[in-house]
Amino acid sequence: MPTDITEHPSFGDLDAVDWDNTASILTAAEHLFDAVTGHPGLLADLLDHLTGDPALRAMCEGYDFMDKLVLYDSPDHRIRLRLHRYRPGYFDRPHNHRWPFASRILRGTYLHRLYGSDEQFTEDTDPDQLTPLLERVEHPGSTYALHHTSVHTVQAEADSISLLLRGPAAKDRFLILDKKAGGSFWVYGAAQESPETRTSKIMKPVQLDQTITQVRTLLTDAQTEQRR
Repeated sequence: MPTDITEHPSFGDLDAVDWDNTASILTAAEHLFDAVTGHPGLLADLLDHLTGDPALRAMCEGYDFMDKLVLYDSPDHRIRLRLHRYRPGYFDRPHNHRWPFASRILRGTYLHRLYGSDEQFTEDTDPDQLTPLLERVEHPGSTYALHHTSVHTVQAEADSISLLLRGPAAKDRFLILDKKAGGSFWVYGAAQESPETRTSKIMKPVQLDQTITQVRTLLTDAQTEQRR
């Protein structure tokens, strides 16, 4: 694998992306996702590369409800390509993001709710008062781009898998509303996290290798099902 994402011919030139413009993000992301999913063996190569790359392995995060695998990181361009595997019972709470991003569903489905801009989205916002402006089910092949100010939620079917292309961070933290826990909380980027918090998120080597194997199997089964 090349040392810079822009050196891979299938990824194209991401320098021209306007990360403040969702149309620009979507166009670039569709080309990248088409390359990763359409180029024979490219996704498998990225997973192989992850298996043997200590720097990428250290960026992968595991939670009870999902796994985040970093397939490629480009510090110079401040972009990252991740693969998300959603575990049973996954749902998230209304939140915005530190960075703009685009996503494509590879396997499974999830219910996606968009609430609009985070201009009035504060620690005191009552999530029960939020009205979705758009509610849709994302299926395999669905691709969308979101500005970092967008507020949304996802409720995923078990073992759904998606690709996520994230752009440069626009802020140091993002807000999650958690009514069940009685309030809200801020989530910071890795550079602002304590060593204890960072360590708690990093996937253990055995867990990471098992997840990579499971993802390969799930994607192979999904491809087989699509061909029937």
